[in-house]
Amino acid sequence: MSGGGQSGPGQPAGGRIERVGLFGNPSKPDLLVAVKTITEICAAAGVSVMASVDMDGGLSPSIPMLPNVELIENVDVVIALGGDGTMLRACRVLGLSGVPLLEVNLGSLGYLTDVPLEELGDTLKLLLAGQFRIDTRSRVYCSVWRQGAKIATASALNDLVVNMGPLPRALDMELQMNGDSLGRFLGDGIIVSTPTGSTAYNLSAGGPICQSTVDCLLVAPICPHSLGMRPLIVAGDTKIELILHQTGEGAVLTADGQHTHVLANGDRLSFKEANREVNLVKFPQSSFYRVMRHKLNWGGTQRRTGKDA
Repeated sequence: MSGGGQSGPGQPAGGRIERVGLFGNPSKPDLLVAVKTITEICAAAGVSVMASVDMDGGLSPSIPMLPNVELIENVDVVIALGGDGTMLRACRVLGLSGVPLLEVNLGSLGYLTDVPLEELGDTLKLLLAGQFRIDTRSRVYCSVWRQGAKIATASALNDLVVNMGPLPRALDMELQMNGDSLGRFLGDGIIVSTPTGSTAYNLSAGGPICQSTVDCLLVAPICPHSLGMRPLIVAGDTKIELILHQTGEGAVLTADGQHTHVLANGDRLSFKEANREVNLVKFPQSSFYRVMRHKLNWGGTQRRTGKDA
């Protein structure tokens, strides 16, 4: 299934949720509070809870700790407890499993993790009652070619970023769309993002906000030395290529800010929409525009009315 995301009523293939997996950031102060809420509600509903070994340290010994691969194979849904970084790591662990992911925000902004801790109890009850939908989000994929050979691949839910190496020397790049060159330019790098990632690095680099259901990719140059090289929105099936003519002191490809590949002069990077989707758990109150309003303060502060205005 292609596209930036699709929504519809649904449950995991097994029907009723019977096994919940936990994936979280042990450094978050509220982690144990969240785990306690989950285990109490799940116990009352007869639902088993298990956790990733990455969370080891302070959890109740009654919670089974499993390696990530084994955890994914034995649960109906995964709950990520942390910030957006934790959620992106959880997506990487889920891989192609199709297991739905519920994101709970224990961080600060948490644009992707739209369930706050104070709503966790009510949200979990909706989940166990089957009152949720699945939003299918696309990823972006990149293959790196050097002297005619593929040397690396990467995929991301948010974005793939080509950036300068350890020293701030501009990159000499050429951008192509479906084989047509948009020109050669100098700049700090380029961001290729999904609609889900449009509110991340893309937004900071001057790119547009894009609703998650739009079938597209977004391309945003980072500090281009040209007024004519601006952010683009292209169809999801567009073949995007970036040729690195000169990398100065080096360049890197980063996937969701977590995994990197070192690049060299002459490397050719091919980007496309991936056929590796992520299933996110959403609820009746979940709304792209509600999140944008609350997390990004869309519209700013309200004007006062009346005689004090």
